[in-house]
Amino acid sequence: MEQFLQRYLYSWRLNGWLIHDIFLYVILGLGLLLVLFIVIKRKRLITSSILLIIFLLISNFLMIIFGLAGRAFPIKSDSAIYTDDSQSIAVQMVRGSENNGTSNGITHIISHYLLVAVNIETGEKQWTQSSSSKETLIGKFMGGLLIHHRDDEFGQLSLLDMTTGKEILSEKEFRQQHQPLIDVLSNGAQQMVALENNLYLEGVDGKFYRYDGKTLSEEPKAKDYLSARFFIEASLPGYFATHQQPVEDDQAINNFSQAVLTEPAIQAYQNLEPKVIDVDIAQKTAIVSYRKTQRESADHILLLYDMNKHQIIWEENIGIINQEQQQPGVRILENTYVIQAGDRLVVLDKETRKKTVHYHLRWNRPID
Repeated sequence: MEQFLQRYLYSWRLNGWLIHDIFLYVILGLGLLLVLFIVIKRKRLITSSILLIIFLLISNFLMIIFGLAGRAFPIKSDSAIYTDDSQSIAVQMVRGSENNGTSNGITHIISHYLLVAVNIETGEKQWTQSSSSKETLIGKFMGGLLIHHRDDEFGQLSLLDMTTGKEILSEKEFRQQHQPLIDVLSNGAQQMVALENNLYLEGVDGKFYRYDGKTLSEEPKAKDYLSARFFIEASLPGYFATHQQPVEDDQAINNFSQAVLTEPAIQAYQNLEPKVIDVDIAQKTAIVSYRKTQRESADHILLLYDMNKHQIIWEENIGIINQEQQQPGVRILENTYVIQAGDRLVVLDKETRKKTVHYHLRWNRPID
């Protein structure tokens, strides 16, 4: 009951999710009109009082049913976690799923997309921005966050300031200033990757290119980079957000991941669905996730495994992850681990593993 009341109170605040905020604006707008009507028609006190009571009852009922207070709204990461140069702001695209009812045995799900920036030093919201399924975060490039927009047969790009959420370059400005890149750009975001301040891509002409922000040149190795990214991130989503170096061969990384899962210390969790979510080949370490029990609603545990020592270095409970996401996403920074755990964003201090940030992505506010 206490948790429901908290969600109910949060639902009366603007939180960045477009459908929720529009709904709240409509209710508040109708409330304001009713108050103005009551002020103007002061002589009809009984009628005005009845209208006010009816409005309060209906508006509260609607917020409970449709305002995301009483409805399931599981959130899933829709991109890797990216950070600014100072590693103080984490930006990610997330997707919220809303059940819109069932007809003929088919459940209809409405998806809502949001860009969320969290200050991982203060734990507060930095900014939010409504997005869509046609937009994909490519990564850091040219001093901002590069976004790909599917535009029918052709693709477009824009550049976002990670500190403010404002556009450094709109789609139109990007097209004007970087026309050679746009001319070969495909509408498929999976055909490009941003690594070490270079953009590697397959053009619509079938050739492979490298773009450094000024010059577009053919780069045959881009084919291997894109292929390796596809196979690596199929099992390690967001790997290249942390590990920026180009990779031509994914086999070593995949073999290392499989070797970790065969270690006796990890095999002990075999019935709890252990999964490697990040590896560091140079350090020979891996981050593994598993459920505390076999229940789907069980807490998830993260552990750091050292293949040199063949032992677990640390374990940490990061809480429940909803069934939309199933597995946590992780971004490894210099001093912290930034973890996207379904509805929540958690920041762990590397040295102490204490939670320095616990942020709710549904309500876009820190969790008390």
